[in-house]
Amino acid sequence: MGRIFIISIFLVPFFSVAQQTDSLEVGRLNKDWIASYAKKDTATMNRILAEDFRMISSNWKILSKSDLIKNIGNPENQTIATIDSCSIRIFGSTALVVGFISFTSKTKTESAKGRNVYSDLYIKRGGRWTAVSAQVTLLE
Repeated sequence: MGRIFIISIFLVPFFSVAQQTDSLEVGRLNKDWIASYAKKDTATMNRILAEDFRMISSNWKILSKSDLIKNIGNPENQTIATIDSCSIRIFGSTALVVGFISFTSKTKTESAKGRNVYSDLYIKRGGRWTAVSAQVTLLE
């Protein structure tokens, strides 16, 4: 019993530091993701999104990785978004990001301004975090 207690005393700080490191990494990916819209940075999105990524957009469409990258790279679409708030929860090799953003967007035929709430699910695969799922809901 004493050995288990002693081992756990040494492991708790290790897991805490690892979880904090993972949280910082996922937070950086989240910021890069949001910034990629304005920059039209499809290379960053290609790095962040898993091949089997799926997203439910604010207009209820299911998008794949290639759909989202195509939308971001489309020169007729312009989106600028700012993260208003964000929380990151780590569950072993799974991370959940929930955030609120303010955005402005323009296409060839319409423009919009508002706020979204989003949730992104990341999985740590082969030692690196990758987004596998996302859902966006228009608030206003």
